[in-house]
Amino acid sequence: MSLLELRRIAGGYGGADVLTDVELRVESGEIVVIVGPNGAGKTTVMKAVFGLARVRAGSVLFDGSDITGLRPDQVVRRGMCFVPQERNVFSTLSVHENLEMGAFILSGDISGRLAQVYEIFPPLKEKRRQPAGSLSGGQRQMVAMGRALMLAPKLLLLDEPTAGLSPSQSQRR
Repeated sequence: MSLLELRRIAGGYGGADVLTDVELRVESGEIVVIVGPNGAGKTTVMKAVFGLARVRAGSVLFDGSDITGLRPDQVVRRGMCFVPQERNVFSTLSVHENLEMGAFILSGDISGRLAQVYEIFPPLKEKRRQPAGSLSGGQRQMVAMGRALMLAPKLLLLDEPTAGLSPSQSQRR
């Protein structure tokens, strides 16, 4: 059983189909990259998986369950997170508050998860009290990725994950 499987997906926005007969399989532990020119539908595929774009035909299976048409909050509760390329932080909230928002479905102590995110992205720890909107583009991208990692998702969808990052940050493991 694949972690994620798209079966003949067609759909898009409003009445227009951007995607036609898209098929994709992602196995647990795999890193999969969708490559193509601007306007090819890469972002739309991720939005369709995550419930942000309309799926007119086909199905999206995640961890053995059909999630086609579920709302994004329902998809998150099943263990998937999506980090969009743009407008991906709560700009008036602090870095720390943004990370806390990432753990919105958890109960109990999240300090261990916060420590892990600050270890992965050290610049965020020193800026944790700053409004996220005051950060550089790369730092905002780190906040958005860190917020998604707060849930330790089974699957993380990243749209242009190195956008706005300095070369040294985009090459870190």
